Amino acid sequence: MQSETSTALELRYLHAGEERRVVVDHTNFLIGRAPDCALTLSDDSVSRRHARILRSPAGWTIEDLDSKNGLRINGVRTPQQPLRDGDRVDVGGVRLLARVQRGGRTTAARVVFEPERSPHPHTEVIDLARLDSLLLPAHPGGEPQPAIAPEQPVDAGANVKLFSDAAEALITCDSLDETLERILDLVFDNLPAERGVICLYDEASDETSPQVMRTREGAANEPIRISSQIAGDVIRRKRALLVNDPLHDERFGGAESIILMHIRSAMCAPLYRDGRVAGFVYLDRQSGHQPFDRAHLHTLSALAVISAVAVEQASLRDRLRDEEAMRTRLARYSSPAVVERIVGDAAGSGAMAAEEADVTVLFADLAGFTSLAETLDPSATLHILNQVLEQLTQAIFEFEGTLDKFHGDGVMAFFGAPLPADDHAPRAVAAAIRMQELLTAFNTGAHGPPLQMRIGINSGTAIVGDVGAPQRRDYTVIGDVVNTASRLQSSVALPEEIVIGQETWLRVQETFTCEALEPTRLKGKRRLVEPYRVICARDGTR
Repeated sequence: MQSETSTALELRYLHAGEERRVVVDHTNFLIGRAPDCALTLSDDSVSRRHARILRSPAGWTIEDLDSKNGLRINGVRTPQQPLRDGDRVDVGGVRLLARVQRGGRTTAARVVFEPERSPHPHTEVIDLARLDSLLLPAHPGGEPQPAIAPEQPVDAGANVKLFSDAAEALITCDSLDETLERILDLVFDNLPAERGVICLYDEASDETSPQVMRTREGAANEPIRISSQIAGDVIRRKRALLVNDPLHDERFGGAESIILMHIRSAMCAPLYRDGRVAGFVYLDRQSGHQPFDRAHLHTLSALAVISAVAVEQASLRDRLRDEEAMRTRLARYSSPAVVERIVGDAAGSGAMAAEEADVTVLFADLAGFTSLAETLDPSATLHILNQVLEQLTQAIFEFEGTLDKFHGDGVMAFFGAPLPADDHAPRAVAAAIRMQELLTAFNTGAHGPPLQMRIGINSGTAIVGDVGAPQRRDYTVIGDVVNTASRLQSSVALPEEIVIGQETWLRVQETFTCEALEPTRLKGKRRLVEPYRVICARDGTR
């Protein structure tokens, strides 16, 4: 498919029980309760100016405008996030569905499922379980190969080359999007369809998600309506269906789409593989001549079986690419062991999404580095700094912390995300003690004035996840807990000291011996802060 640089965005939502749609038609699209917003939502849970949608060459992004009840994307609270097709956007208590319409011959599928009606006794059906075993036996290498058995009800002479070419073309597609595009190309090249849509099905959630659709002329402009009875029957009973003259079919006759769009013939075949249905291909015709026949249904069914293999492989390739991209990104922040645990988690795909989390934040800064740098040339200064920061990073990773960033001759880290941990505060303090030990050891073997380090630590709730612009996003933590930790390091801690906030102390007092310091007013804080200096672990280690 084309990149999202050429996309249109439509938002759908329910108002008084009716579906409403709005096209995002400018680059700064305001959503809120105020009447001057581009999308006005009359709901008390929505702030006057709740959120806005921005467009850039990279696509669409939605950001929260410091609203009272926040912004959630697919159930996860976030200050800012790119919008993708099918995203569920909760603006306060109002749910929007984002539909990203892509350019090209196909568009993002818009499907309305009609209410179920009684089954029609004269509908043609093909059992895909039998066709799957006949059409796609595996060769010794495990790859599916098209084959036509004598008892198969497909015209082998006319179609064996088609199926062979289709299998080769589909299996070589690089992505799921490309695969779905190619499936519709094959369908329209070999069947007299006038409209077509592909939906994918997730067995675990029992949810059907429309993906792509097109017409004989190219991209489709109007939603395609499909009978819920047909879609459900195709998925549950794993069989392909053909209905001619649906205007008089009991399950179609009252459907608004059939009456208004004059649909005369329809077929639907599941993407079936090894007992599982990954989705379905739906086709229909509005012309009265050349209705679909049983041979067409055979062809579509066989193509659907081959396509199911391609969809399965393309989905796997996409997951592997996403997993590798996540692994590469996470390696910048976490130890290899933590990276593998995140990637191996079934919910790991959302590990980078911005959300609220209970964390402990650590700031460390080298106190004597400036004077040392004055005595060395720049390359030697950089070499020493890299050595020190490498050891400090090892200490953070040792206690499963996340490296946020290096800032000058200091480091920022946090504990408790992306993998939640009840003991993130003790881990952070233990890491700080280890960092001081490593710096002491470094000074023993170094030439020149010894380096000293101040460390500030604080615990609490913060926003953790990908934050930034679409062109550049970093996995970071933001919130008051971060500012307090930074101030404790810069304004309270002395060289070689570890100073923690009161919330951290409440969580580590049984593990570490700490000394209360004088309450102090930190920059930007109205109330006095009660800091504590870490003396040692209660087992005697420092």
